[in-house]
Amino acid sequence: MLKGRTAQRFTRGKRRGMRPTGKKNVMNKQESNYATHLRHLTETKQIVDYQYEPFGLRLAQHRCHYHPDFFVTFEDRFEVHEVKAYSKKTGKPRWEDDAIIKFKVAANLFPYWRFKIVYFNSVEQDWQYLEF
Repeated sequence: MLKGRTAQRFTRGKRRGMRPTGKKNVMNKQESNYATHLRHLTETKQIVDYQYEPFGLRLAQHRCHYHPDFFVTFEDRFEVHEVKAYSKKTGKPRWEDDAIIKFKVAANLFPYWRFKIVYFNSVEQDWQYLEF
């Protein structure tokens, strides 16, 4: 067990430039809701299968990776889905600049997959997407 200043560094997350501790492959509320939606699409045979955070894509040297939220399999194609929250104020999904860049770089490096930003539009009560 860590004590003193060392223990504080690990629990403060980005504040001290360290990655916050936590479990990997645990869905947040939005991702969990989207997984339920994908499960329904699987049951109705609209998609073949889906996986949550199945792999990481190397975008550049020295620890520059992108980890997609969902990898969705259709009968004729594969899609990478990134789930984001919806902002009623802007009418768009919310995401940080670094996430936008990584997502667009991944879409350019892997053109044989479709890349989509998926969000639940709470005004229209429907899942919507932006395709890259």
